[in-house]
Amino acid sequence: MKISHITISLAALLMFAACSKERETIIPPGSDPNSPTKFEISQDTDGRWRLLKEGEEFYINGAAANRWYSRVREFGGNVFRTYGTTDDTTPSILSEAYRNGLYVNMGLPIARERDGFDYDDAEKVAEQFEKVRDIVRRYRNHPAVMCWSIGNEIESMYTKKEQLWKAVNDIAAMIHEEDPNHPTTVALAGANTANIELIIKHAPEIDILSVNSYYPSTANVGKNMETAGWDKPYMVTEFGPRGTWTVSASSEPMKLPWGALVEQTSTQKAEIYAEIMRDNILPDRANGCIGSFVFVWGYQNHGEVLTWYGLFDKEGNSFGSVDEMTYYWTGKRPEKLAPRIEDRSAMTMNGKIADDAIIVGVSSQNTASVTATSPSGAALSYKWLIYLEGSAASDGSLPDGISGLIEDNTKSDIKFTAPDAAGNYRLVVFVTDTANRKVASAVIPFKVE
Repeated sequence: MKISHITISLAALLMFAACSKERETIIPPGSDPNSPTKFEISQDTDGRWRLLKEGEEFYINGAAANRWYSRVREFGGNVFRTYGTTDDTTPSILSEAYRNGLYVNMGLPIARERDGFDYDDAEKVAEQFEKVRDIVRRYRNHPAVMCWSIGNEIESMYTKKEQLWKAVNDIAAMIHEEDPNHPTTVALAGANTANIELIIKHAPEIDILSVNSYYPSTANVGKNMETAGWDKPYMVTEFGPRGTWTVSASSEPMKLPWGALVEQTSTQKAEIYAEIMRDNILPDRANGCIGSFVFVWGYQNHGEVLTWYGLFDKEGNSFGSVDEMTYYWTGKRPEKLAPRIEDRSAMTMNGKIADDAIIVGVSSQNTASVTATSPSGAALSYKWLIYLEGSAASDGSLPDGISGLIEDNTKSDIKFTAPDAAGNYRLVVFVTDTANRKVASAVIPFKVE
């Protein structure tokens, strides 16, 4: 009886909410209520899936972005991805996209079980459903909207699998009713075949499957889709170098004995982005991959190592990875390329490289050096900093560094005093082509005892 009572009350609540909200469609400023951009999926007679924009094929050259959205177009992209919606930022982000001829993979705020949400709680599930309906109604007619992403990695550490995917399916079905012009997707943390099979079974209203995948796992995405029986299109919605969570003492790059992660130079990372595009994503276009989103467009403000993924430094200078994306998005190399730090051997501390597990004494005197080149022939400037492992600026991004340690941080070779407190630290160098707003970076973790 209790379950029946809840079911009846919930049904009444949803019916009342649907009726009362039917007249509340909100059109954001700058959006023509009669001219949304229509996106749809289509399958050719030979079985190849395509995304269509107003009837024409649209291949996604996208960025998973946290800032500088308009610059996606500057470097040849056509879409960026967001991870949520807020009244404060979403209208301006959409307007920025529209002004720059870009489209948006709209992230919808879907709760995760690992964060305390209970998918057995019918009232909470209904509240989430209505919250998403409000968002869809508010933005569905904005001409910059491409599709709706129902959460990001919401399956992480979950146990109530059937309940979650049924709730996602209900939201996807509602979106199809509210907005026939934009397809639905859901982003998974990797192409786990068991999760894909659950979506096939419990969430058939999902039009496109999205997968966040990092080197070297990106090579398996297409294979796992086929193994699981996914017969619709898919996108790789995050890709980049090996995830920090997969680094070990035997991986490349490696984990040091005290737990610090050795990091590739920005030039090495650029090669990884290029490899993923060349060998994994583009070849799978014929097998259902309708595009991808490079991670992260901007700079990091979360994560174990704050210099690991950003495609820009905090001043907006672009790394070599952006040059590679420009090539794969446009077919042309940029005229001016980013500086290069070829590999970890090009940066030393006391004559050693990061892999050597450098340990120094408290307040000891040390040296460091980096060898960088400028393909464009431009003059290069240098900026070094030292920060405590795990520390961050107030916004969660890379801190400015500990002051007073480095004798002159504007040279390619420096002298510095180790911090006066024992702990784990990172030495970072940025080598910048200021004239062309391009940059390279390298990092050495070290321990102070």
